[in-house]
Amino acid sequence: MKFRFTGHFAPADLASLANAVIGILAISISLKDPFMASRLILLSALIDGVDGIIARKFGGSEIGPHLDSLADIVSFGVAPIMIIYGIHAQTTSPIIDVSFNSFSIVSILVVSCIILFFSMSMIRLSLYMTQDVKHNHTIGSQTTLSAILICSAILTQNFNIIFLLILTLLLSYMMVSSIIYPDLLFRDALLLGIILSLTIIFPNVFGRAFPYALLILSLAYLVLSPSYYWRILSERI
Repeated sequence: MKFRFTGHFAPADLASLANAVIGILAISISLKDPFMASRLILLSALIDGVDGIIARKFGGSEIGPHLDSLADIVSFGVAPIMIIYGIHAQTTSPIIDVSFNSFSIVSILVVSCIILFFSMSMIRLSLYMTQDVKHNHTIGSQTTLSAILICSAILTQNFNIIFLLILTLLLSYMMVSSIIYPDLLFRDALLLGIILSLTIIFPNVFGRAFPYALLILSLAYLVLSPSYYWRILSERI
């Protein structure tokens, strides 16, 4: 007896499954080791980029875009906020307490940011699937970019929970904004992939230079690409 997905699967779909599995692993260790969980999420982001390359070279399947979005929800919608929860839980008593004695203002903010970030990730990915998937741009910042920014900030080990909450709120807005973000040129995507890889493998060398480099590059894309990057693309055309 054949599996139902036989004949509906493409090589790129294996990358999407790997993305989701690594996201689950990141979630499972987020409360104990948020730094390793952050590295796993960055690995998911790297595989997410490889997924697109494989799909363009070998072709995709009809379920591929849906599988990719579901994987992104796990790795870039749930896992980053579980890491933020883990960082907060390591410095305070658990947020979820039936007596509610452990709730503080910061705890309420953490829960609120978790709910907001996850909700905006879901909405953003749904809009992408229905409106942006066939274009060379996307409206609103990518969930992958949001996860990279959060994880690279965490790996620098130089930002407290308040900064991470502010960043999470900003990214929640940016994901559902009407700002148009262009797809990266191959050379820039390759550079980002190299910095991602170095951050995953060597997060602590040279004074954590690679997490800082990844954070700066990602922030530059978030802030500058809607205006500056379009000029580069038009000049290339």
